[in-house]
Parts: sequence; structure tokens; C-alpha cells
Amino acid sequence: MKGRLFVFIFSFIVIFTLTGCIKNNEDGKEIKDMAGRTVQIPEDVTKVFATLPSGTMFVYSIDPDLLIGYNYEFNEQELDFILEDYRDLTAFGQGGKINKEAIITANPDIIIMYGELIDSEIEVADSLEEDTGIPVVMLDGSLEKSPDAYRFIGEKVFDMKERTEVLASYAEEALLFAEETKADNDGKVSLYYGNGPESLETTPIGSPHAEIFTLVGAVNVADVNLNAKGRVLVSPEQLITWNPEVILINGEPKGDDKISPTNAVEEFRNDERYMTIDAVKNDKVYAIPNYPYTWIDRPISTNRLIGIYWLASILYAGSVDIEEEAKNYYELFYHWNLTDEELNLLLGK
Repeated sequence: MKGRLFVFIFSFIVIFTLTGCIKNNEDGKEIKDMAGRTVQIPEDVTKVFATLPSGTMFVYSIDPDLLIGYNYEFNEQELDFILEDYRDLTAFGQGGKINKEAIITANPDIIIMYGELIDSEIEVADSLEEDTGIPVVMLDGSLEKSPDAYRFIGEKVFDMKERTEVLASYAEEALLFAEETKADNDGKVSLYYGNGPESLETTPIGSPHAEIFTLVGAVNVADVNLNAKGRVLVSPEQLITWNPEVILINGEPKGDDKISPTNAVEEFRNDERYMTIDAVKNDKVYAIPNYPYTWIDRPISTNRLIGIYWLASILYAGSVDIEEEAKNYYELFYHWNLTDEELNLLLGK
């Protein structure tokens, strides 16, 4: 009797499990992501986690209500530009430091990997999907592919084509503006991009983080280590030798060495070592607007679209009304109506 009861219970569990799997398959859909991977996702995707700030910013621009959390804690200045309802979301980590157990508990419908579609990243996506049991959708994170990424996710994943078409169209217009700007000004202005507490971390030619400089036709003086994917550390002597005409400074928004772009610019301008650099002599050292995300590369997402216009306004005077463009961008991508005071803060006025 006990043996028959065990068989009955076991059979019921198997049938129930199989029925649940069949139901999930019927309720879901199969897509090919932008890396060409076949992924089974729910029909209605309403909860998302992105593995990097680039993907988080991308999803936030579509609808912040989709996000279950962020990758790190925003600082006070960044929070001032985040919608109040979304300031207290959990930080789950990023890249190789994601808290997988917490993600599994939060149970998003999908995980988004927004970035390079290379073999090593595809392996990471497959492994993350296996470890968490959550579908992982890869998106092309290059700036030039941002219209495609918006249209893909709006049609294939979120069923929000009307909303994502607005963002895709803006991206196309910005990229066209960059193309025309480059055609008129290619190679005319050299620049250096400084990160970190001493502004000596930069993004070399060939790095995805320097993509925006190439798009607008600027000459990136950091012609070092062409295999670098992120930032590299340079010496003051190297920077002086490069002698850029324009310097863009980001400061350091995180950690114990936190310093705002404005303060970083002030320290750089007052550093006696740099007094012979053309950018310093000609008062062309600029603080990069960076709330809630920098306009240049932190993260490397569609926050760089407004960076295209800002760079043009800095490098090629009279090419764009950056104040009007910033207000338009913040309303579309951050769901935020910039005040004149906020705009002045961003632009360092």
C-alpha cells in the first residue's frame, strides 16, 4: 500500500511539473537576441535586471517601472535627477560582482546584457542564464546601434514599439548630427579626456569608451594601448607632451576619492605642472555634465547621445543650442523636466 501511494504521489509530482513547464512554454515566446542567441522569454515582460549600468540606463530611458534595481548606490547629486519613486531600488551589483542569489530571489522576467556582442560576453550570458534560471537577452551596446537596440527591445521584448520608436528616432537624429559634424570638422580639434581623482585616467583610441570622440571628428590624443577596452592610467609628463587643445574632465563619482567634475577642473587648472598645455592656457578645460549619468562614457550607453551635442557645442562653437537640446533629452530619456537651475548646474554655469 505504501509503495502504491509513493508511486501515485511521485507520478502526480511529475505530471504537475510537466504541466507547469508546458504552460510556461505556451505563455512565453522564443526570440533571437541581438547576439543571435535563441532565448525563451515570458510573453509579458514587466520586471528586468540589467547586468551593467549601461543596460540599466537604457531600460530606465524606456520605462523605469521595468527595473527591479540598480547596479550601485547613486550619490546625492545623482539622486537629485532620478524620479523620486525609483530612488530606493536595491543595488544588486554589476558585472562579475552581481549578487546572483539576490537576483534569483527578486525573480525578474529577464536579465539584460547591454554591451559588446563578442564570444566571451556570449559565454558570460549563457553561464548567467544557467546559474540563475532567468532568460538573458543580449543587446548591442554600441552607440551607433542604439536605434536598432531600442527598436529591437520595443518590438521583440517589451511590446512598447511606440515608446521605443521615439527614443530610436532621437538616437538616429543625434547620430546623423554627429556624422554631419564630423564631415565638417574632422581632425580640427585635439582633446584629452580625464577621469579619476587626478584626471589621469583616460580612454584611448580604439576603446568603446572613446567612441563618441571619433563620432564627432575630434582627435583623441590618447593614442596608446590600442587593445585597451576601458580606461588607462597616463603620466602628467605624457599629458603635457600630448598638449591637447581641449580637455574634458569627469572627476570621480564613486568611492573614497570622490570628486565632482567642477572641483576636478579647478584642481587641474591650478596644477602648476599643466600651465604650458594649450587647453589650460586658452581656458578650454571643461567639466563634463554628469547627473544622473555622465554625458560621455560612464556608463557607455545612450546617455552619450546628449554628449554628442554637448561635445559639438564645446569643440565647434555655434553648432548647437545645448540648453534647448539638454531639456529635450532629459524629458525624453530621463522623464525629467530640467529647471534652469538644474541646467546651469549641469553645464557648470
